[in-house]
Parts: sequence; C-alpha cells; structure tokens
Amino acid sequence: MSATTLLYLIAVAVVALGVSAYMYGFKSRLNPRLRWALGLLRFLTLLCLGVLLINPKIEQVSYYTEKPALNVLVDNSSSIRSLSRDSLVKGLLNEIVTDTELKQRFRVQAYQFDQSFGPLDSLDFKGTASDIATGLRDLGAIYDKQAATTVLLTDGNQTLGSNYSSLGSRLKNPVFPIVVGDTTQYEDLRITRVNANRYAYQDNEFPLELSLSYTGDRSVNTSLVIRKGGQVVKRQPLEFNSTNNATTLTLYLKAEQVGVQNYTAELSPLTAERNTNNNYQQFAVEVIDQSTKVAIVASVQHPDLGALKKAITQLKQRQVTVLEPTAAVGQLDDYQLVILYQPDSRFNAVYEELERLKKNRWTITGLQTDWDFINEVQLKYAKLGAAGEELVSAETNRNYAIFALDPVDFSNYPPLLTQFGSLDVFVPYDELLSQTISGIFTESPMLFSFESDGIREAVWDAEDLWRWRAHAYVENRDFKQFDDLIANMVQYLSSNKRRSRLDVNFETFYYSNAAISIQAQYFNENYQFDPEASLYLTYTNSAGNSQRLPMLLKNNYYQANLNGLAAGVYDFTVSVDGQGIARSGQFNVLDFSVEDQFINPDALKLNALASSSGAQLYYEDQLAELKAALLQDPRFVPVQKSRQNVVPLISLKYLLGLLALLLAAEWFTRKYNGLI
Repeated sequence: MSATTLLYLIAVAVVALGVSAYMYGFKSRLNPRLRWALGLLRFLTLLCLGVLLINPKIEQVSYYTEKPALNVLVDNSSSIRSLSRDSLVKGLLNEIVTDTELKQRFRVQAYQFDQSFGPLDSLDFKGTASDIATGLRDLGAIYDKQAATTVLLTDGNQTLGSNYSSLGSRLKNPVFPIVVGDTTQYEDLRITRVNANRYAYQDNEFPLELSLSYTGDRSVNTSLVIRKGGQVVKRQPLEFNSTNNATTLTLYLKAEQVGVQNYTAELSPLTAERNTNNNYQQFAVEVIDQSTKVAIVASVQHPDLGALKKAITQLKQRQVTVLEPTAAVGQLDDYQLVILYQPDSRFNAVYEELERLKKNRWTITGLQTDWDFINEVQLKYAKLGAAGEELVSAETNRNYAIFALDPVDFSNYPPLLTQFGSLDVFVPYDELLSQTISGIFTESPMLFSFESDGIREAVWDAEDLWRWRAHAYVENRDFKQFDDLIANMVQYLSSNKRRSRLDVNFETFYYSNAAISIQAQYFNENYQFDPEASLYLTYTNSAGNSQRLPMLLKNNYYQANLNGLAAGVYDFTVSVDGQGIARSGQFNVLDFSVEDQFINPDALKLNALASSSGAQLYYEDQLAELKAALLQDPRFVPVQKSRQNVVPLISLKYLLGLLALLLAAEWFTRKYNGLI
C-alpha cells in the first residue's frame, strides 16, 4: 500500500470521526449510552464508505510447491509387438506412473508416439511407423519453459522423420532412453529398400534397384529371387561376409502385360535366421501401352521452358519435346497436348494446323508475346492495347471445379510479369488463378480454362513461372505444389474424354504402410461443382465383405480415407445419393510393414541421444537404476514459489456486507428509540 493511500485513509478516519462527533456529541439531548452507540455506528459506516471510495489494493501472497515434470514417452508402433516386448513395455510404463516416490518428486505424465504424437490413451502397438524425432520435438515444445525430463520407452528404430540421435543438444530437457528389445546380434539378411518406377511402358525394360544388407560375422551364400505371381522372372546368387555386408543391385525387368503387375523380391533365408519378415518386399508396376506426349512450341529461350518440362515429366509416362514453330508444323498430330509459349506471328502456321487437327492447347503469354497476332488469329479471348510490363500476383479460386487441387495460397508466391492491359474472355470459362496487383483484384484472370467446339484450352497470362517452382522448393523442400498445378492442368488438357458429372481419382495400387485415399468430384446438371451432394464409397475385399462409408467434402472435392486396409484386391463403387450416378474401380493394397524389418533395438542412436541431452542410457532391466538416478539428480527438485495477487478492496464482499450491516443497525437503533 502506497504512502498516498495511507494518508487518504487517515483523512477519511478523521473526517468520519469529526462528522460522528458533531452529529451525536455536539448539543445532543440523547442519553450518553445511546449517543456513544449511534456515534460509533455512524463513525464505522462513514469509515467503510470512505475506504470503499478510496478503494485501496491489498496484496495477497500464497506459496506453493512446483514439481518438475516427468514425461514418459512410449513407442506405440508395431515394431514393439514384433520384438515381443508389448507386455514388457506396458509393465514398465505402469511401474513408472504408479511409483509413489516418483509421484512425490515429479508430476508424472504419459505420452505416446508412432507416426504421430499425442497424450497416452491406450497402447495397442499397431502404429505403422515410428517418428521419434517429432515426438521429442513436440514434447519439448510443450515443456519449453518448465523444469522437466523425459523417459523414452522405445526400441530406437525410427522409420519416419528426421534423425533423432543428434536432437538432444537442441532440447532443453534431458532424455533418458530405456532400450526395449534384445540387443544380442543375430545373423540376419535384409532387403533394406526397393526402388521401382510406378509406371513402365509395354515391351520395355524398367529398372529395379534393391539395397541388401547382412548382419553377421561369417561368410554366407544366398540368392535374390524376383517373382511375378508364382513365376520366377529373375534369380541372382549373392555372397555376404562381415566386411562385404551391404550391396545395391540394379536389375532390369521386362514389362509385358498392360495393367498393374505385382512382384515380390525375396532373399533366401539363412538356416539360423530369426526374422524372415525383412527378407522379402512386394512392389508393383503399372504397365501402360502408350505415353502422354506434350509439345512445347517456343520461339524464345526462357527459364520457364525448363521449369515446365521438369514439372510435366515428374510422371514418367509423360514425354516433353521443345520445338521451334517452324519445326513443329507437320508434327503436332503426334502429341496429345501442345503448349504455346509466348506466341507471335511466327506461330501462324502452328495455329492453322491446331485448328485443322482440333488439338487441345495451353497458351502461356508474357512480355515477348505478340497480342495483336493472338487477337487476330483466334476470337475466344483478347488483350487490347497491351504494352509495357506489369508485376502481378495470383489468388487461388478454391471453387475451381475442373479438377481437384489441394488448396495452395499462391498469393505468397513471387509476382510474375505480364504485359499491361485488361484480358477479356468471350467464352464461358473457369478461373483457377485470379490476377491481383498489390493485393487488389483486377478484372483480368491469370490462369483459366475453357472448352469450345470440342477443344480444351487454357491460358496463363504471365511469365517467370520458374520463380514459382523455385519458391515452392525453398518453402517446402520439394517442388510438389508447383508441379501438381502443372500436372493437373496437363492431365486435363491432354485428355479428350467426355466430361462426366462424377469423376473419381484413385491409384491402381497402394502400399499398406502409406496413405490410401480415393477422391471424387460431382457436378450438377450445369457442370458446376456441387458441395451439397452426399457421396458414398462402398468397397469389397476378395472375401466378399463390403463396407459403406460417406465421403467427406474437402475444398472442391470429396475424399474417403482407407488407411489401415489389409493387403489384397478391393473393388469399389462411388455413388451419389439420390441421383442414380455411380463409378466403379479396383485397387490393390500391397503388403509391406516397415516396422517388421528389425530384429534388434538401435542402442547406438539412443545412447547418442542420451549423451547429447545430458542424460544416460538404460536397458529394460535397469528401471531401478533409472529411478535412483532421477531421485538423486539435483536438476530435478521441487521448487517453492510464491504467487502474488493484488485484490481491490471493493471486490471484497464482506466489506460491502459490513457496510450494509452497520446501516441496518443504526436504522433499527434509531427506530427502537423513537428517533425516526
């Protein structure tokens, strides 16, 4: 309480005393006892009222003890079950969270991780991946400003995310790993990785890359067998020893039949090998009978040409050829799509051939585009009086209904260059990117598509597209956002398939450890995307068991997630409720569990994590030693803290009650004595 407030309170007390003395002490005819009683009541009433008007603040200090946090982070992936340690892990967890001494010293909390991180609910050891690094980082973010330590129950075998072994130096709290599993080294052959193209052309050979390893201290002989169905298509003998314990092979297989072809790569197991789950891996290749050929016709040299070619050829079944306008004439019928990059008068013969062939096209304009020529050679769109240059940005139209595209905020991408002027479109069109200048929408579209006279066309009125591809990599460490935009537009423009009111997008095969999703778009009778429809997916496995589930709306498409399906072949149907419209298909789920590939825990990485975080590694039979270390560590001691709470006096209800009581007492006293 400040000195000024104290002086105010003294002044209030003096005034209250003076007023009371004047009212009941100066020339009062009441008997002395009554005068003293009423004077005291009036003094206390005026004093309470004055104190409330001054409203001094009272400091309340409370003390409490804050315990450090003991976070138990448990591996819930299927590798724990594969190592036969599921019951042991549950037992260790129960011992830690119920230990009386630890609970007196720490605030014990339990968390779990597999492919994701979260509070511990229940352990089922069915996680399809282990992301230890993300679990540690997320837990560290929660307890960033608190005294805490982490006990990590895991086998240390990470199958997802970044390397965790050096993460400890970036964590503020120490991590004590408990190694789960048998650390005894056994002989083991393993297929570490299988790399194969998702697509191959019929009658061509496609490469297959396999990484193989051996754990052991003697020389062994085995053989690598590649099977297609029950037929052996490739066999190769191999020899490993303690020094030559890893190899990478590249084999070539013949793509013969069109469709999805399933293969199995298998290493013949050793006699004493304990884990043979990692001796084989399934993979699949979709054999197609032709590729999509795209021609980029350009009369100028520009980095955009390379960016477009790279983005389009991310899918191996697409081929891109860059042609001069004069060289393109007479060859355009060999391509499913023609991209016209910054056309000028030299493209006159190209446009004539495109019209004769009724060929789909994508026009990309820029500073070197001759808009007078474009305005004359076609009548679907025009930019009149184009001159000078202008920096423009883009805003994504999330209601674009021609194809499904994950929402990407292209407004944060670098501005592109275009010629100054308004772009007018004279046919019905769908706008994917709107043009903005300094955040203000203009009347001109930037990227749009339309169908006219049976021909599909798109126009992108901007150059320096390579900057967008570079920006995507800088922001996300990959080119996916830009490449997906180009790939989806190319897929739409290179197809002459009649537009359907229900389009279904899916892969012909999935790996069981990867995300499995099926997407669909439904359009009303005017071919506008309908977000109010009810779509259902019904899938049936090879045993004839069916399940029906709703598809959820996500931006401008519907999606059903089927993660966790068992390996096998599935038939499915997407239907629109009440419309009698449906589409069917089939996909294959290939059996692969990366969590079943290990026979030993990775104690080396866990030890590196412990050392870098200022902790120590323990094994599954050393829980008592870990407990003793935690209880004796001076870094983890309860701390007594104070909490100061400043309370205004007017908020104290008992003072208001006292004031009301004093007023009532004075009124009843005066009433009783006939003074009222």
